[in-house]
Amino acid sequence: MIRIATRPAIAALLAAAVAVAGCAAGPQSPSAAADPSTAPPQQALTALNKQARANYADGKREMLLRARPAIVVAFDDATLLRADAPAQTESFTPPLYHRYKEVAHLPLGLWSTLAPWVDRPGQTAWRAPLQALLERARAARTTLEGVGFPPDRLARQQQILDRSIALMEATLAAGRPDKAALAAFAQAMAAPVLANGDDAAALQIDGLHAVVGRWRGALTAAQWRQLHVLVLGPKMPRADNLAMQYFERVMGRAERDRRLLYAEGIFDRDGALSLLGTVVTDRALAQAFFGDPMRMDRDFLSDGARKRLDQIFGRQAP
Repeated sequence: MIRIATRPAIAALLAAAVAVAGCAAGPQSPSAAADPSTAPPQQALTALNKQARANYADGKREMLLRARPAIVVAFDDATLLRADAPAQTESFTPPLYHRYKEVAHLPLGLWSTLAPWVDRPGQTAWRAPLQALLERARAARTTLEGVGFPPDRLARQQQILDRSIALMEATLAAGRPDKAALAAFAQAMAAPVLANGDDAAALQIDGLHAVVGRWRGALTAAQWRQLHVLVLGPKMPRADNLAMQYFERVMGRAERDRRLLYAEGIFDRDGALSLLGTVVTDRALAQAFFGDPMRMDRDFLSDGARKRLDQIFGRQAP
């Protein structure tokens, strides 16, 4: 779910041509629209470009139908899309995954509540959100034994909540955030927070591996070699994303940004499929025109921009 979540290169090129031509053309008269041969020269180019873009969109829809099978990974769920079967969606994330993350988020949320105010004595805007967080933490602390943590992991959850509650109570009693105490708290919480992350990751990897294993068994060897995978997500988790790491191991690292794509800033299956249609169309187009299927994965204007910048600023050393 790439960036690949960048605007498609061919669409950007065609859109730019529309914008340039449109600025010069002005409003199109009904008669010109009805008879392209009588249109002013600028309007004829605009109409030509509009038709080219429409044809590209039609071709993209047809190319997308051939981009099967595909897997779309959307946070907790994965969907298998096949040409010969209905879409199949399965959750691969067990509930305990969320419990580990929920506990780990408390120290992070506590730090974020107080950090903006440690150098602003006399300010009290932190008090109400801190009090609300403390009340939630106290309530959650009483439930830890009943939400499914394994016995060998429970003590860590208790430690995280107890240390967090203690700092909140001390801060409220003092009437001001303490910079040194907050820094010491963050350092002390680093290891248990990361350990919760490790446990959550293991659970999600195991769930994803089980689902993908079943799906792989239902595909032929040829279908598996054609598989596209799109991992949806925001910008910050892109680096070393869990699902991307998993599919790199399953498909091979060479497939990253080829058949394995991170769809940055896309959060629904329709958006992911639109991106996939663009990718398969642009790569076929790039191979046909330039002999390089990846050429349209970078700005169409990039070579020309580099040449002109070299003329202005001098060539950069490689």
